[in-house]
Order: sequence, then structure tokens, then C-alpha cells
Amino acid sequence: MCSNQGFTRSSLSQVLSACVINLVNFGHGAALGWVSPFLPLLQSDESPLETGPVTVAEGSWIGSILCLGGFFGALIYGYLAEKIGVKKSILFLAAPNICFWITVYFATSVYQLYAARLVAGVTGGGIIVTFPLYIADISDSKIRGALGSLLAMSGNSGILLMYIVGDLLSYRTVPLVMMCIPVSFIILMSFIPETPQSLLKRRNLRGAERSLMFYRGVRPSEKLSAEFTREFEQLQHFILESKVKANKLTFSDFTTVAARNGIFIGIFLMFLNQFCGVFAILTYAVSIFAESGSTINPGASAIIMGAIQIIGTVASFILVDVAGRKILLMVSTFGTGLGLSCLGTYSWLRSQGVDMEGFNWIPIGSLSVTVFLFCIGLCNIPFFVLPEILPAKICNAGNTISMISITIFAFITLKILPILIEVISLYGAVAIFASTCFLGLIVIALFIPETKGKNLIVPETV
Repeated sequence: MCSNQGFTRSSLSQVLSACVINLVNFGHGAALGWVSPFLPLLQSDESPLETGPVTVAEGSWIGSILCLGGFFGALIYGYLAEKIGVKKSILFLAAPNICFWITVYFATSVYQLYAARLVAGVTGGGIIVTFPLYIADISDSKIRGALGSLLAMSGNSGILLMYIVGDLLSYRTVPLVMMCIPVSFIILMSFIPETPQSLLKRRNLRGAERSLMFYRGVRPSEKLSAEFTREFEQLQHFILESKVKANKLTFSDFTTVAARNGIFIGIFLMFLNQFCGVFAILTYAVSIFAESGSTINPGASAIIMGAIQIIGTVASFILVDVAGRKILLMVSTFGTGLGLSCLGTYSWLRSQGVDMEGFNWIPIGSLSVTVFLFCIGLCNIPFFVLPEILPAKICNAGNTISMISITIFAFITLKILPILIEVISLYGAVAIFASTCFLGLIVIALFIPETKGKNLIVPETV
């Protein structure tokens, strides 16, 4: 058995590595949140664009075209992860993030902003494909869920940062400040090794052993324990077996019961993650609060909601490996639907001329509860649970399929939300999202298994 000290060093190495890779996710979160504080400015008479104020239709494209970039990013980085390794692929995520901020800074027309958001989406697509693979590769089963929760925590922190700096700094100053994040990420990534699995796939046994030593907190001067040697040998056997199977991957591999169930669950969770509506609401947060009739300043409301996001994600970080994935998904989905129902009811009553004096806190209150409950499960669990559900032979392919599907779902929700609000009002749009949550709860209860503590390198029996 590993000593307590060894386990502590192992956990520390894994946590620090996960924090480093999530720096680029932090920067991407800021890019996601950029629409909320600056879209109202772009739509006003004070628009910094030479082409003038942005229309509702153009604003919906600014919000949604990012997801088309995510589609291409998922394809590109899914391929790169297989060809050059997971860590190297993650390092290259900095490039489109830097391009986004440069383009925003120099943009003079709405079409240049379309290009900037498209490029930003490439980073997002790469993140959702590579990060779950990286966490699955390096982490102990006891902390895998917690490390997976860092994906949502860092992204949400970036969104909150943008809500704050977008409220404080000018349009042209923000990109200059945000450029510091991807640059810092590139520097720190030089200290993080490639994953042992990626190195073993390239038959670099010595490099793989050193990498596993790093992620298990084993110092180079220490004698390798029998437990470490056994784990490394087991990992070698698993990679060799997976590689042989992958070389024989055929259509029939996707038609087995386990494969069909895994892919169905993956795509469904991606659908629910987006069609619960929270991501779209966060993207247009300032505009949503202005539309809701809340008397609290829309910018301040967005900042409050962003802070609630962080609290919810921290709660998920603590609970996911204790309560389990399924129970958190159920609580999160039901709570998200309930919170959205409260917001929709308030918006509908207000549209009917009901005097809501004294209840103007409901929009920020209901959305804060909604975002908190979304973040404890539905926000992040769908991403890192995929490698735990999919059969090993089709894991990479199934993960890529699921990640491509979420970019499509995100594009649809981001594109239609501003239009839905204009056509059927806020309460109508929210009613659609809340109904999706309640239907999703039934599917989770009936079809999604618990995967807490699952060993990912033990071949499944069929």
C-alpha cells in the first residue's frame, strides 16, 4: 500500500496539474461571459463598432456562433488528442483563445466579432473533448469527480471575472487584460508532463513511467513500490489491449448494448445540459435581468449570479465523490426546473399587469437558486461521467460524438433564446427550458447508472 504521505503527494500533483490546465478554461470562461456585459453596449447608440448598433438578429449570432466554432474545435482536438497526446493538445488551446482577444480588440464591424466568437468556440470545443480525457488519465478514482468539477469551477470563475471587469473596464481595455491568462497558461504548462496513457500509446515506456511517477507523487530518488509497479504494468496491459481493439474498431462496436446505452446517455446529458437553458441565460445575463423587470441593476445582478455559480460549483466539488453522480444529477435537474418555473411565473404575472411591488427580488433570487442547483450537478457531471459510462473500446469516439452534439445543442439554444424572448416573452422561453428539466429528471432516474469510484483501467465484462 502507498503511504499516507505518498497519497498526499499524489493528490497534490493531480490537483495542481488540473488547476494548471484549467487556466485556459478560466480564460475561455471570460470569453463566454464577454457577451453579457458588452452586448447591450454593442446594441446601443454608443456602440464602438464603425458599422453602428447591433440588431437583435446580429446579437443572437454573436452569442451563438461560438458554438459552431465548438463543433470544429471538438473535431480538431479530438483528432489531435489521439495523434499527438492529450497534454500537447491542451497546450494548443491557448492559440484560439489569444486570437479571440486580439480580434475583439481590433474589431470595427459585427462580422469581425462573428469571426472572434467563432475562434473562441474552437477553444471551448477542444476543452470539452480533451479535459475529461486528461482527468480520466491522471486521477485516482477517489478524487476523479472532484477534479472533474474543476472544469465547471474554472469556467464559471472566468464568467464571473468577465461580469466584474466588464462592469469596471472599457470595451478596448478588457482584451488587453485578458491576454495575461493564456500567456500564463502557456508558461505553466511547460512544467506538466504528458499523460502516461498518451506516452504508452507511443511506446515511450520510460517517459510513461516518469509521468506516472509525477502524477502519483513519487520522487525520482525513491524506490518504486510494488503497488506502483503493479499499477504501471496494469496500465501498460490496458493501453496495449485498448490499442489492439481500437485498430479493429468497426461499426458493430457501436451497436452493442453497452455502446448504444453509453452513447445515448452521453448525447442525452449534453442535450439536458444545454436545453435546461442556464448556459444561454448566463450568456445573455444582463439583457435577461433587464427584460425580467427586476429593479436591481442588471450588471450587479449578473455579478451576484456569477458568484452563486462559484458557490454551487464548490458544493459540487465537495459532494460529487461523496453523494455520487446520479443523486446530484437528479437534485440538480429538478432544482433547475423549479427555479426556472419561479422566474417564468413572476414574468408571466408581471406581463398580465399584476402588481409585483415588493417582489422585485424574485428574478435575481430564483435565478441564483437555479444557477446554484445547476452547478452542483448538471453543469459539470455530464462531462467527466462519459469516460465512466462508455465502453473502453469506443471511449474516445463516443466522447467526441457527445462533445460534438453539445456544440450543436448550445448553438440552437443561444441562437433561439433572444428570438424566443422577443416572440413569446421571457416566461414562454423559460417554460420550455423548465419542461425539459422535468422530463430529463425522469430519464435520469430510469436510465442513468451510478459510476462513483469506477476503476477505468479494469476491462469490463460483457
